Amino acid sequence: MGAESSNNNTDKPLLIYLDGALYDISPFASKHPGGRKVLEKVSGTEVNKFMRGEERIMGVKHAHTDAAFEMLLKYDVSKEHELDPIISSKRGILGQVGSLGNDYWRWIHQPYEGTLRLFDSSLLEMCTRTAWWIIPLFWLPIVAIFTIISLYDLYESMGLFTGAIIWATFFIAGVLAWTLTEYLQHRFVFHWVPSSKSPAKLIIHFLIHGIHHKTPMDGDRLVFPPIPAIPIAGFFLLIYSNIFPWPIFCAFGSGKLFGYVMYDCIHYYLHHGSPRPTTHLHFQKVYHNNHHFKDYDVSFGISTTLWDHIFSTVGMGPL
Repeated sequence: MGAESSNNNTDKPLLIYLDGALYDISPFASKHPGGRKVLEKVSGTEVNKFMRGEERIMGVKHAHTDAAFEMLLKYDVSKEHELDPIISSKRGILGQVGSLGNDYWRWIHQPYEGTLRLFDSSLLEMCTRTAWWIIPLFWLPIVAIFTIISLYDLYESMGLFTGAIIWATFFIAGVLAWTLTEYLQHRFVFHWVPSSKSPAKLIIHFLIHGIHHKTPMDGDRLVFPPIPAIPIAGFFLLIYSNIFPWPIFCAFGSGKLFGYVMYDCIHYYLHHGSPRPTTHLHFQKVYHNNHHFKDYDVSFGISTTLWDHIFSTVGMGPL
């Protein structure tokens, strides 16, 4: 994570759940009788059974007293949210976010379960919201068109078998290229730390990713709206069309676009789906939720953990 200014308060929240309520116990962590490491081990998870001494954590089983449960109440994040003028505002909050200064980084990493209004304008507000199914509905026909063009041209020039192999090779290369793009943009663009002295930079960061960490369960802000995505996709497709021959470009471009569609759909599912325990999707769900609630400096891969392993940013899956 690249910091732009040492003035940013980048202290991490230490989040736990107890009976469904979210607590940020980072101010207490250094005072915990069992040590900070125990709390870091269970961060992002439900601690009911640990606190009641029903399960072991790091080899120790300990039933906490009533006083410990009462002490926890002061760290209830929902009570902080009730007193937060930004969250309680019924107007667009974007301008207020820029005034958070040093508190911005910590504020966005204390998740709020609801939704936040960004703009006073209902039209602008509507443009920030996209249902997940819009993404495949909009982009998959384009993927299909590029695929058909590529297969037809390769069949004409190389025959059915060789053409299909070439198409599949570059389509898969496009998908892999997307997974690398996804990783790099998540790690270095989305998790860029803006200067706390610049309201404009705080607002830009909040728009591109900060709002997702603040409201991770807002289902209408989990995928990227197609309209602003069009010029971005067009820019990359223009580059690739000048690198590859036309049928190869169509294969590679359709693969990369398909990878993007899968990424957005998988991301939505990881927040709102209910995969069966022990399945790969369950692992991915826990892995990604730990990025939100345990350690946002690791687990940058959404579609795959491949690049996390290659670049040593592997996070934690299920306990």
